[in-house]
Amino acid sequence: MVVGYVVMLLWTMTSMSTFAVTTSFEEVVEKVSIALKEGNAKKMGTIFNNNVNLSLKGDEGAFTKFQAELLLKDFFRTNKVDELKEVRRGNNASTSFVVFSLKTSSKSYRVFLKLLQSNKDFKVAEIRIE
Repeated sequence: MVVGYVVMLLWTMTSMSTFAVTTSFEEVVEKVSIALKEGNAKKMGTIFNNNVNLSLKGDEGAFTKFQAELLLKDFFRTNKVDELKEVRRGNNASTSFVVFSLKTSSKSYRVFLKLLQSNKDFKVAEIRIE
């Protein structure tokens, strides 16, 4: 009887945590902002779509989540973030995006992120760092 109760309790907790996780537009923008400020590609990777269009200093392509994370990690390795400021954002039926101004000790960049919504979750689908 007790074993059955424990199994039922564990199943309920697992089910609730699986269905309760949604990432709103605001939450994704906040997570992106924190990850960019820290120069943390791993944190960025947690909110990537499975495939990410990435344009980084003139090089561009479609990459897997893992590949995009590695390329971004390399960018942050050579460009320590000194300042990040949100410039613009948009979230409507057709387009969701956010634009940042990112400053390093040697250069300033414009960072554009396009977000896609799937089942109430927003994910980063495109990143342009120019």
